[in-house]
Amino acid sequence: MGSVVPGGFEAYARVLHPAEEPGPDGRLVRWAEVAAWSGQPLRPDSQFHSIALPPVRPSQPGPWGSQGPRQGSLYPPDALVLAGLARDWTATPDRCWFCIWDGYGWETAVRLTPVGQPAEPVPDPLPAGVRSGPRVRLPNREYLLYTGPAEEVTAPSLLGEGLPGDDQTANLWWPDDQAWCVASEIDLGWSYVGGPAGLIGQVLADARIEALPASPDDPVSRVEDWVDTWAQVAAEQLMTAGTATISTSRGTVRATLRRPSWHGSGWLETSSSGDNGVDGSSRTGLSRATDTELRDEICHYLIWQLIDLVGS
Repeated sequence: MGSVVPGGFEAYARVLHPAEEPGPDGRLVRWAEVAAWSGQPLRPDSQFHSIALPPVRPSQPGPWGSQGPRQGSLYPPDALVLAGLARDWTATPDRCWFCIWDGYGWETAVRLTPVGQPAEPVPDPLPAGVRSGPRVRLPNREYLLYTGPAEEVTAPSLLGEGLPGDDQTANLWWPDDQAWCVASEIDLGWSYVGGPAGLIGQVLADARIEALPASPDDPVSRVEDWVDTWAQVAAEQLMTAGTATISTSRGTVRATLRRPSWHGSGWLETSSSGDNGVDGSSRTGLSRATDTELRDEICHYLIWQLIDLVGS
């Protein structure tokens, strides 16, 4: 966790991003509802696949049909709840700093047009002063920077419905006195909050959002035992037969292996079909020399294909 949010705060929490059903009337599906469906406990270290990809398919359909929680952004109403709580725990609630990842490509977005007509540029949702302003640079990430009161965490989502980023919140934000910090890493389906113990207690107790306690040494990824077993068995089948099918509680992953040889690299080709109605396929190059290295590499790729079945 310390690679995502700064250390040194009294306490930490993890705000869980809900799964959002598509459509204008789509409802929110909180993690607790998914855990009740799957029968898996919602532990402090649970990730979405921990509860959404159980070892055995439940008798009832899953309560969500989307691709899982939004990654890299708080649900905007949750962000405003969090901002309202956090502003009482800083001496500078009206002077906060906000970072937006400079990798969303909003400035080059285009609107689809009929065949034969040129694509129409979409207005950049970020003000020119932010686009041309200073950057915040972290390892493998570069961010645009703006300032304002705590509630401006939702500024991108308020810039215009239908524009790129109309549901995005700041990826990093903190008050000028650095009393707390919130981080929504672009690849994670939750946000970390670090700050005074009193603030974290309020975040955990507020029924309007869903949050779990966190610690600075918490890992940002985990693999459940049954997911690892599915991948290990399939990797062994691929090593011996060249093909494997993994049937899970939320869909199917099929894989084909071409082993590396002395005259060229090999590849692992996968196709998946999940209960959320989204199919996918990929081909990954392989170059490991020994059987043990190759098996481990195959297992690694299969694990993430399995987790992707539930969009976490």
